[in-house]
Amino acid sequence: ELVARAIHQASDRRGGPFIAVNTGAIPKDLIVSELFGHEKGAFTGATEARKGKFEEADGGTLFLDEISTMDEATQIALLRVLETHQIERVGSSRSLEVNVRIVAASNKDLKELIEEGRFREDLYYRLNVYRIDLPPLNERTGDVPMLVEYFIRQFNAKYNMQIASIDSQALEILQNYAWPGNVRELRNVVLNAMIQAKDRIQIKDLPPFVLKPGPQEIRFRAGMSLPDIERLTIVKTLKMVGGNKLKAAELLGISRKSLYNKLEDYQIKDEEYQSD
Repeated sequence: ELVARAIHQASDRRGGPFIAVNTGAIPKDLIVSELFGHEKGAFTGATEARKGKFEEADGGTLFLDEISTMDEATQIALLRVLETHQIERVGSSRSLEVNVRIVAASNKDLKELIEEGRFREDLYYRLNVYRIDLPPLNERTGDVPMLVEYFIRQFNAKYNMQIASIDSQALEILQNYAWPGNVRELRNVVLNAMIQAKDRIQIKDLPPFVLKPGPQEIRFRAGMSLPDIERLTIVKTLKMVGGNKLKAAELLGISRKSLYNKLEDYQIKDEEYQSD
């Protein structure tokens, strides 16, 4: 959606509306009404006429996310709009002109779905005027700082929050996380952390599942002694949890008392793991 918004803002349609629709989140029996609108009495519960997303986006951009989830009937209806630039509300025989740029996204290979008979080939070629292949977030971790800053600004404005920034160690953890849910998951993690934070996001504000150490978060030099490896592991773990010794002990699989003993044995100072 962020890319679709950027396209909209950079275009001559930026003065018009930007409407985003996650088609995969809409029940199949409601998607046509959601996209094209309906007249009063068109179906049970239609107590008044209602515009659809195409009419709302007239003069601007309509972003259709998860387009691969559309059933065949909806695909046919969408193809007709692309060919005629006209829609018909459910329950109406009157055509309405619409001037909409469509940006569509899918996390599945539409060519494969075509071969499986689950996506129309003619619709694919109508939509595939200009294609942008966007790698998953874990393949472009350099985008994480920019996205985090964007979400902080967005949520500050939307929810009247006053979170200034994120500290470098918390940001490093976010860059090392795998992000199976891509940008949506990052967005939710940032919001969750902002709710926990006071003035800036620190490691202790991040949700536990992000804090689980990954296989490449600690690198050991060949020939290091076992005590040095253990010391480094303790310091890195404490850094990861923002100095929270109870959480660090749980992750390390030892008691808090044992952790304190090791801090003393290895002469680990607070400044070695404290957040910025």
